[in-house]
Amino acid sequence: MVAGVGINRNLRARTRPAVARRRAAVAVQIAVSLTVIIGFAALTVDVGAMYNAKAELQRTADAAALAAAGMLGEYGLVDPMDAARDAALEFANQNTVWGQSMLIDRDKDITLGRAHYDAQQNKYSFAATDSLPDAVRVRVRMTNDSMNGPLALVFAGIFGSNHTELTAEAIAMMVPRDIAIVADLSGSMNDDCELRNVHNHQICLFDVWAGLPKSKGQAGIYAGSDPLEPGDPGPGDLHPATGPGLPGHYGGNPNPFNEAFDDSEDHGPRWGWMTTWGTDLLPGTYDPVADTGLYHLPRYQDTTDPEVEQNLIEAGYSAAERDAILSSANDSSTTYYRNRVKVMLGLAGWHSGMTAGKYSSGPGNGNSIIGDGELVQTVDYPFSGGSWNDYVNYVKGNSSMTSGDSGFKYRFGIKTYVNYLLERKPQHSQTAELSLTPAQPVHAVKEAVQHMVDVIHALETLDQVSLEVYGQTVHHEQDLTTEYFDVSDRLLDMQAGYYDTWTNMGGGIAQGVAELTGPRARSASRKIMILLTDGQANVNESGGCGDYTGGKAYALAQAQVAADAGIRIFAVSHGYGADQYTMAQIAETAEGEHYHAEGSIEEYSEELESIFQLLGGQRPVELIK
Repeated sequence: MVAGVGINRNLRARTRPAVARRRAAVAVQIAVSLTVIIGFAALTVDVGAMYNAKAELQRTADAAALAAAGMLGEYGLVDPMDAARDAALEFANQNTVWGQSMLIDRDKDITLGRAHYDAQQNKYSFAATDSLPDAVRVRVRMTNDSMNGPLALVFAGIFGSNHTELTAEAIAMMVPRDIAIVADLSGSMNDDCELRNVHNHQICLFDVWAGLPKSKGQAGIYAGSDPLEPGDPGPGDLHPATGPGLPGHYGGNPNPFNEAFDDSEDHGPRWGWMTTWGTDLLPGTYDPVADTGLYHLPRYQDTTDPEVEQNLIEAGYSAAERDAILSSANDSSTTYYRNRVKVMLGLAGWHSGMTAGKYSSGPGNGNSIIGDGELVQTVDYPFSGGSWNDYVNYVKGNSSMTSGDSGFKYRFGIKTYVNYLLERKPQHSQTAELSLTPAQPVHAVKEAVQHMVDVIHALETLDQVSLEVYGQTVHHEQDLTTEYFDVSDRLLDMQAGYYDTWTNMGGGIAQGVAELTGPRARSASRKIMILLTDGQANVNESGGCGDYTGGKAYALAQAQVAADAGIRIFAVSHGYGADQYTMAQIAETAEGEHYHAEGSIEEYSEELESIFQLLGGQRPVELIK
């Protein structure tokens, strides 16, 4: 038993040093492991800081490049390139990296250039240039030689490194656009110049008249001058409506406010005895009843205007003839009333057949009725559409002109005739010469589009532009093209009511979508539609006219179609009484913007030009690196 006990003690004595040695070994292993773990922890923290800093650095470079590229399209600025550099500096500084605001070098870190599209690879490359740049490359650096210095590390000093250098680069470009200009050429694009609005704002009817070719007033008129002074009528061909007019005389027009005749004045044509403009069209004070340029020739009432009677005297009509012409005794017949009005306006002569009458021979039967067959030396109607009979019916009837002021009824003269052309005969097939005049608001639209084209051309962009127009029907006028002036020149040749007069806005939008999604559109371009109209849509999806509710619904539905196709619509409303609400809805639907030009004709013309200058340079930007 004693011997056994001794053996156990010896065993215990021998095992204690082994356990101690094992514990010491574990302690060493733990110490070594902790060092490695701490090292890995330090590495993890610093690597994480580097990754986060790199991401923030790239975000800063992206923001600065996008901001800079966006300024290159600011055509109205004195120097868009300086503005681009300023924007890059500002946006870089507004961003922080690891809590530090970033600074970039204006000369070393910002490079302007142009982007070039590689169709095979379907991507853009960048080439540095200060000649009309459309792209910007921005570097944001945390390096030893940068203004930001290198990135400070937290634990890397354990391994002998306290800092690291990081750089991020981004390239942003102004993306080429496919632009469909969709222009409203309905009849309402003349409204702001018409007499219906004479009490609402200053209308430009005089300018429309002055824009018509003088040659359109030569027929039957001696140089378009006023009747001679009272006295001997003289040779018949020296008086209005008594002769064909002297060769080479185009009507000419005196000073518009009844001053001395001067055929060098650049005013419009004159017809018969409608030879003077009369009273200025000042809103708030104008009264057609007192207008010295309008003859009052009422139906069912004898004409008492002394100037009319004087014109007849000077033309050589006898007293008996004058009495018949001025009398309303036969006005129950529309034909007889129209005939005597044409004679009183000098648009035709009357061979009455009366003794001692103006004409010595001819078809007259000697009574006091002015029949169709008794009209001689008639002034040819000057334009392709309309007639003098239709003009007389217009002035004696009810129209938008008379709804604006009832005093225009039965008042004949240059003002009401030019208004007749604008309201009743605006189509190119009827009065093509209206395209030469500054009828509003269509003229302001033409000039605004010209300004936009000038901007796009000056920037030497890669944009394409098309022209779509609509009235009641819709017409594709110009394919997507880089020949921008083909677009503006075509629009300049057109006029309000060019094809027809209703307003098919929905059809116009649909035509724009068709061009922007067709074979001429480019996959790498942004799709933009510029919709120009007063917003008064009145043609529904089925083609029904006069349906304002259905017309609006059709336009909004097509705006959604555009949005689904990735097309943004910039809706530009203009003109007196424009439906801004509908236009704003269309822009919102198609993720675009709504602009509105308002005020006087002069004011909204200037606003439209500013809007289109902005649209010409306001190109979308995106990162290409």
